[in-house]
Amino acid sequence: MFDSPFEFCAVCKQYVLLDQTQRQCAHEHACARGTPCPLHRYFTGIEFGRDDGAAERSGAATRTRTDGR
Repeated sequence: MFDSPFEFCAVCKQYVLLDQTQRQCAHEHACARGTPCPLHRYFTGIEFGRDDGAAERSGAATRTRTDGR
């Protein structure tokens, strides 16, 4: 039996599952970054880690090893 809560999203025009994080939902439904989410208050879960923009701002995404490993 499937008992996950779901709701219709006016942005992606699909039913979305609410037992995930908002970031997971946005990725699954190809929402553009910065798109206001009409269901943001209904999502469960805690976002762990950093978003892609934070990694770029810190320089972590561009660092390379110079010792050959």
